[in-house]
Amino acid sequence: NASTCVQTITVQDITAPVITCPVDVVINCEDISTPVVTGSATATDNCDLAPVITFSDVTTPGSCAGNFVILRTWTATDNCGNASTCVQTITVQDITAPVITCPVDVVINCEDISTPLATGSATATDNCDLAPVITFSDVTTPGSCAGNFVIVRTWTATDNCGNASTCVQTITVQDITTPVITCPVDLVINCEDISTPSATGSATATDNCDLAPVITFSDVTTPGSCAGNFVIVRTWTATDNCGNTSTCVQTITVQ
Repeated sequence: NASTCVQTITVQDITAPVITCPVDVVINCEDISTPVVTGSATATDNCDLAPVITFSDVTTPGSCAGNFVILRTWTATDNCGNASTCVQTITVQDITAPVITCPVDVVINCEDISTPLATGSATATDNCDLAPVITFSDVTTPGSCAGNFVIVRTWTATDNCGNASTCVQTITVQDITTPVITCPVDLVINCEDISTPSATGSATATDNCDLAPVITFSDVTTPGSCAGNFVIVRTWTATDNCGNTSTCVQTITVQ
């Protein structure tokens, strides 16, 4: 003789996986921030041998384009939908200065333009900023004269996080051009006439860098057939403030 009864045993999975986040990291702005570089979470579960692990990111801007924080939330879900999370902090920073290249050193004449349009500009590349800002400042050292001097031009490249690098270009300015001199015309005068420049004329001169070159003259007198006949060969000299000179000759015939 037999009798039966029924017992119901309900089996359920109500335990979430145990998740372990990768460690917080600090990386440079050019570095890859994917889990293959920054690490992945791991998880174990009481019933599921391989819980599914996913992540989502929330990015918080920093003080500049190259500085920000990624909050990466990792989630482990077992095959019954139980889930647990942890948060990894990835701090991204730009601490690398741009790489700057100066234009070559140059030697120019004192009348030439010394702006970067003529003497060249620096270039720069940066690990995170596609267009670092390039500026320059000049320090001028006087030379032996007004037309000779040296410009030390310091170029600076700054990225959008304030990292900066510099290089120096030397621009040597020199005055090697002589003045352009024009003599007064040759003359024939009487022996009683005055032969000084106030009567016979003076040379004029222009210079590429000196607005007022100094004009001087010297005379060589050649006797003629008698005391009242002679020739004055007057050599005019124009000298700029760097010592460059040019000459011309005026002939004054006295009779």
